[in-house]
Amino acid sequence: MRRRYGGNSVGLPNGRSTRAGSRSGFTILEVMIAITVLVGALLGFSQAILTSASSARNSHQVMIATEAARDVLERLQTQVEGSYKFEELFAAFNSDPADDPDGAGTAPGADFAVTGLEAVAGDADGFPGKIIFPTMGGAPGVLREDFVDQAWGMPRDLSGDGEWDEADHSEDYGLLPVLIRIEWRGGSSSDRVELRTLLGGI
Repeated sequence: MRRRYGGNSVGLPNGRSTRAGSRSGFTILEVMIAITVLVGALLGFSQAILTSASSARNSHQVMIATEAARDVLERLQTQVEGSYKFEELFAAFNSDPADDPDGAGTAPGADFAVTGLEAVAGDADGFPGKIIFPTMGGAPGVLREDFVDQAWGMPRDLSGDGEWDEADHSEDYGLLPVLIRIEWRGGSSSDRVELRTLLGGI
């Protein structure tokens, strides 16, 4: 038997009404909004992971390049590459094969590979590592005292005669400025590590 209270029909226990427009659960719009928020959060998290991985990879590559550059400098300083003497280092490690101490093309030269690193696109020799001396463009076998480089303190007297000049000192140097440059393809751009020193004959 139905009871009537104030003219309103009540068909559920405890007086709960079944009015039109009441809801139970999520609408499609709410579900879509929730999915959109979730997808956005996941994309942001993924981007953070990728950025972190890229940063870690770049740091690792810089460490590889730095260690390789230090190794090359150490080998030059201790003069253990083959049987080259200090006065032969410039000829053995410049980019002119014609003046190699044991004959043209027999010395290591200026370019070297670094395990784990790839040369930048367009690099002519295909190696990320390079040994650089104070030479003028087009004359890699000519060691110059008048080369201008503040980091090396040049121009400077390399031969020990008390003055610097414009002559070729590849045969009589007592000081040898050396720059080790490693440039590689890192991500979307190129990265570079440079170490320089001034070697002296013993």
